[in-house]
Amino acid sequence: MGLFSFFQKKQAVSQEVKSEADLELYTPISGNLISLEEVPDLVISEKLIGDGVAVVPDTGADTIVAPCSGTISRLIASNNAFAVRTEQGVEVYVTFGIGTSSFTGSGMAAIAKLGQAVAVGDPVLKFDMEKVSKDLESTVTSLIVVRSSASIAKVISSSGKAEAGKDPCSWVILQDDQ
Repeated sequence: MGLFSFFQKKQAVSQEVKSEADLELYTPISGNLISLEEVPDLVISEKLIGDGVAVVPDTGADTIVAPCSGTISRLIASNNAFAVRTEQGVEVYVTFGIGTSSFTGSGMAAIAKLGQAVAVGDPVLKFDMEKVSKDLESTVTSLIVVRSSASIAKVISSSGKAEAGKDPCSWVILQDDQ
């Protein structure tokens, strides 16, 4: 199988996944999509909270957007993480940075408020990359479909370059309640 046919096959699988998915999630920050296993944080890489995808942000990135429509259900005090609860009851958690246990949030600001309705691509967090990168081990941003939030059968994620709020990065398939 040649390289070109590999990409064709991957695209065909994506179309199949899209038609089967109950929820399509969009990239929360522009950058390069990587698997959660590659995130240098044990809780995230071992998928203890849930499954999803991570993004290595582009150098000029300064905004994190809503990956789906719903309501802001969590907003961390340091303004580096939030969750959106969808109509289906799925909670999607987005966290910016690794090594945040002592991170005070200097250089981060929330644009959205707890309880606010958001649509795909709405700005939620704003940050100064130069300032925050000094206080964090990594600026990798994780998008996690919280395991306990709904009857999730499967989360399928993409890879490669993606633009915030414009490119899909994960698809959620819910269990049939029969």
